[in-house]
Amino acid sequence: MSAETQTTYLEYTITVTQADGRFTPRVSREGAFIEHDGHVSEVWSAASCGSLDRAIQTAKAAIDNDRIR
Repeated sequence: MSAETQTTYLEYTITVTQADGRFTPRVSREGAFIEHDGHVSEVWSAASCGSLDRAIQTAKAAIDNDRIR
């Protein structure tokens, strides 16, 4: 079974999905695309993390370091 947690950070929405004890952060922006790693898409996703806090921290760091625009 999977669960989902959502929070906002700056103009971004961070959604963390929990499945099998792992937490996967995804970042989106309502009404806009996300630019990352030379690509443009609706959602940016990171590798899964071991905790909810770490997943949120990973997404915020990507936003703060302009890996996501």
